[in-house]
Amino acid sequence: MSSEKTSTFSEPSYAKSDKAKTDYPWYSPNIDKYLVPETQKLLEAYSNIPRDKQSEHVHEIRDQAWAIRSYPCTGLGVWLVPFISTLPAYPTILKRLKDTANGGSGARLIDIGCFLGSDLRRLAFDGAPTENLYGVDIVSHWDVGFALYRDQDKFKAHFIEADLLSIGEDNNAGSGETTPFQALRATADIVSISAVLHQWDWDDQIKATKKVAALTKGPDALVVGHQIGNVEAKQVWNKALQVHHWRHTPESFAKLWDQVGAETGTVWKTEGKLLSFEEMGWDPEDNRWMEPGDKALNFVVTRLK
Repeated sequence: MSSEKTSTFSEPSYAKSDKAKTDYPWYSPNIDKYLVPETQKLLEAYSNIPRDKQSEHVHEIRDQAWAIRSYPCTGLGVWLVPFISTLPAYPTILKRLKDTANGGSGARLIDIGCFLGSDLRRLAFDGAPTENLYGVDIVSHWDVGFALYRDQDKFKAHFIEADLLSIGEDNNAGSGETTPFQALRATADIVSISAVLHQWDWDDQIKATKKVAALTKGPDALVVGHQIGNVEAKQVWNKALQVHHWRHTPESFAKLWDQVGAETGTVWKTEGKLLSFEEMGWDPEDNRWMEPGDKALNFVVTRLK
């Protein structure tokens, strides 16, 4: 397993875990409601965990993950709800990953903010070669992912610990050596990035998105994911988290990619859609601490040039 040691420059203060502290508005003692049938099937068929043992198992895993970082998705349990398989582009993504015609090895997918690797496991379950899957995150939950899915003997994906914002604009860390993350530059056919960009303001989102763009191999590469958006494009001060965020509409997210394209000599087609929390399979009661007008923004971005 590859790893790259980084600073914690881009981590918000609320993420630093105190495992004994569970009185956050983004922590639910019981997360069974997010143990949906598709996830139950995956845990049963892929991980060989009987359904009557799954609730206890996922709560134990949540406690392990919470001890590492107190992310809202961790505390609420929404990580149990499938995402990548719900995208309209999923059949295309899966086909590219499985296509080994003409002696090829299939496409490469990099999952930034991979957390426990749930989307990667869904791809593995659906037949994607796991050797072509890469997970990147600012802190490692990789071993907790193995504990969740019980697949260390068969899951051959690669993990790199790296921070998008701590690496220079040219992805040069200044050491004279190529880091594992830098080695991924211009190699990705597909990049998945969910619940990452929304942590920052506009300028830092531009910086991070330029790093994402630099990972893509060329035209027809896809960038897919979701994040919290809003019915109005604006910077907000989140009172609960005590941080500034830039909240996107589909239109402002396209403008962000247009700016990234102009600054990197690339061209992108951006498709985005705002969805209610209910449409994402999330309980809106769990998100009352968020800002008025917040919704989920799902996106597929295609590199044209």
